[in-house]
Amino acid sequence: MSDELKEAGLALFRQGQRQEAIARFEEAAASYAAAGDKTGEGEALNNIGVIRRLERDWPAAQEAFQRAQTLFAETGDQARQAQVTGNLGDLYAYQGQTEEAARAYSDAAEMMAAAGDREKQAQLLRALSLLRLRQRRIMESMLLMGQSLEVRPRLSFPQRIFRALIQFMLSLMGRA
Repeated sequence: MSDELKEAGLALFRQGQRQEAIARFEEAAASYAAAGDKTGEGEALNNIGVIRRLERDWPAAQEAFQRAQTLFAETGDQARQAQVTGNLGDLYAYQGQTEEAARAYSDAAEMMAAAGDREKQAQLLRALSLLRLRQRRIMESMLLMGQSLEVRPRLSFPQRIFRALIQFMLSLMGRA
C-alpha cells in the first residue's frame, strides 16, 4: 500500500498536480511510519520537501527535509541522508542563506564520498561551485569545479576540455 501511494504521488507530481502529490506522499509517509519503515517514510518526506520548496513554502520544506534527514541518520543510510542534506542546501540557497547552503552542500558531498557515490558527490561539488560563483568567489568556485570534475567517474569530451582549462587557469594563478 505504501509503495503504491508513493508511486501515485510521483505520477501526480510529474503531471504538475503538486498539492495532490503532497497528499499522496503524506499518506505514504504515515503508512511507512505505521509499518516501521523509516527509509520509506524518509523518502516520502524528502519528496514532500522538494515539492514544498518548489511551492516556496520554506518552513514546511525545511521541516520535511529535517525529519527525513533524521530518519536516514537513524538507519545509517548515508547516501539518502546526503541527498536530503543536498536538498536542504538547495532550500537555503533559494532563501539567500548562502553560508548555510554551502555548509549543507559540503557536508552532503562528504557523505556521498563516504557512501561511494562519486557521480552525486560531483553534482554536489558543482552546486557548491556555482553558489560560490554567484558570490563572486571566483578562485574558490574554480577549485570546487575542478574537484567536481576530478571525482566524476566519467567525463564527456567537453567536460575533459573544461577540466583542462580549469587546471591551466589555476596553474597560471599558482593554485594547481
